[in-house]
Amino acid sequence: MSLNVWGGATTVGTPIKLYERTPKANNTHFEIVSAGGYFARPEKGDRGYHIICANSGLYLCLNDPAGKITAKIRPPLDTAVRWNIAHVRNGAYAINNVNGDKKLQLNVRGAGKESGTEVISYAITGGAENAQFILKPVVQG
Repeated sequence: MSLNVWGGATTVGTPIKLYERTPKANNTHFEIVSAGGYFARPEKGDRGYHIICANSGLYLCLNDPAGKITAKIRPPLDTAVRWNIAHVRNGAYAINNVNGDKKLQLNVRGAGKESGTEVISYAITGGAENAQFILKPVVQG
């Protein structure tokens, strides 16, 4: 399964859900870029990243209070669009939001594995499988 900008939409607020892995579909591609320092200060500690939907240029965004993850336009310093990526094990990563007060991460609702299952924010876990993601490079060809 892959993260998917649902339906290939390019509109603000489109949910991110699981879908069968489709390597050539742009709505399953995300650009992970360094977010740099915070409030014009150099980075300290874990590096922050923006995760950008390749099909639209919109940010992968944490939304409160519903917990849904969507594609949004936000200022780059908004913590809702800033993430830390931490190695968990065996090539899997946890993707944690940088807002330390809330301590949330990307998670798959109900540990679902079916197409259409929502990607949500959830309390940071100690390595639950539904909060682990494998990052693969996009090979253009």
